[in-house]
Amino acid sequence: MNKPQTESQLRHGRVTTPASRGSVAIDVGLLEGWQLNEMEGGKGFPALTAGPFPAPYQTDTPSVAPPADGFILSGGKADARDCVNYTNEEMSKKLNRPFTWPLLNVDPGQVFNVTWQYTAPHTTRGYSWFITKDGWDPKQRISRAQLEPKPFADDFYTQVPYYSHGSVLKAKVDHQVKLPANKKGHHVIVLLWIVANTGNAFYQAFDVDFK
Repeated sequence: MNKPQTESQLRHGRVTTPASRGSVAIDVGLLEGWQLNEMEGGKGFPALTAGPFPAPYQTDTPSVAPPADGFILSGGKADARDCVNYTNEEMSKKLNRPFTWPLLNVDPGQVFNVTWQYTAPHTTRGYSWFITKDGWDPKQRISRAQLEPKPFADDFYTQVPYYSHGSVLKAKVDHQVKLPANKKGHHVIVLLWIVANTGNAFYQAFDVDFK
């Protein structure tokens, strides 16, 4: 018998627009909404180990261990949520039919808009955006070696310490980023919603096609 989800287990959030890998997984019957709300893992990514959040935000709650390679897109979750880490081949085997992750058509340098749905917003430090390297291999799971080493964009609140600015550090329902101007073809974008007063971030992933 499935354990019912309590309100305390739902105090997280997910991107509702555009379609993330997680929302595609819901559409094909592999995940439920509450699972996508909990793509939660250490916020110090791309670090491999737990530790303080970098300056000038070291008064934020330290990061727990960030997701291991191959489990990045699920925030480190290795249960049913692991499906968002699957390659096309793994998904095809899981679904017993041909499958490719749908691609969002984008232009180099365009503004990319996302809309979040929060079941109960956390005190927010900000958002970080990562993207795959040129020449990455879509037949392999996403690892640090597959991603550019630094975010292509950060959207952080600068107020510190977080516990003196709780009324300001609000999760954003709508936010946007300018995509890299030098990418072509299929890439994966990894978006982190970084929480100030816990050790975690919430991970969302998007497959895009730069035209």
